Amino acid sequence: MLPLAAAPSASAEDAYSGKQGGISLYAIDSYMQGVVSGFSSSKTDIGTAPTVIDFYKCVTSDRGHVTESTQIQLINYNYTTPNENWEKKTFTACFGGGQSHGEWTGRKGDDLFFKVKAVNGNTSVGPTLTVSRVHMW
Repeated sequence: MLPLAAAPSASAEDAYSGKQGGISLYAIDSYMQGVVSGFSSSKTDIGTAPTVIDFYKCVTSDRGHVTESTQIQLINYNYTTPNENWEKKTFTACFGGGQSHGEWTGRKGDDLFFKVKAVNGNTSVGPTLTVSRVHMW
C-alpha cells in the first residue's frame, strides 16, 4: 500500500482499482489516523464526474463532543492556474459507526484530492480525526 499523503500527524495508505460500469478510473481505498484540520489527501485521477467520497467509522480525539463532525472539500489541482475548490461537505453519520457519503457532480479535472477543513467545527489545529476507511471514487 502507498501513503495517502505525507503529513507528520497522518497515517494513511491507499490501493488503486478500476471502477465497474465501463468507466476507467482509479479509486483511493484507504484510512486516516490522527489527522487535523488542513490535512490533504494524495491526488488521484479518478476519471469522469461524479466524484464520491465515503468515510466509515470516524472518531475524534475529543470523543463524546456533542457535535462530532468533520468538514471536507474536494479540490481539483491545477498546474498552471489556481486550484479549483468545490463545495464543502460536513460528515456526521460516520461518527455513529456508520458511513458518511459526499458526492460532487459536474466537476471537471483529473488531479483531485480532498482537504479536511474542520474537525468538530475547529478549523485550526485541534482535535484529531481517525477514519477506519476512506473510499474516494
